[in-house]
Amino acid sequence: MTYRCNPSDMQLFALSILALTLFRWPAAQTRKRGKVLREPGAGPGLLIVEGQQFPFSSNDLWKTEMPPKVGMVVEAEFNRDGQLVAIRAIAESGGASRSRPAS
Repeated sequence: MTYRCNPSDMQLFALSILALTLFRWPAAQTRKRGKVLREPGAGPGLLIVEGQQFPFSSNDLWKTEMPPKVGMVVEAEFNRDGQLVAIRAIAESGGASRSRPAS
């Protein structure tokens, strides 16, 4: 027995495929680059990633021994729900080597 799809079934199928393509689940954790806008001190620090700002404190999310500084490039890690779960400093290429003398 062959099942024939009517136009409304085909539309529903096409919309389902489109929704799955556009709104697919992200990986378990996603890592993105960001920049520190404000150091934590009297209040929370502030991080910007892809135009979105995230408050943070050094005690819970900051995973690097070096303290956060304004302008520091970081790797922000997000969970499946898009919540910020970790921040790590990224050594910029050429930044550290300029301060050392050449040998």
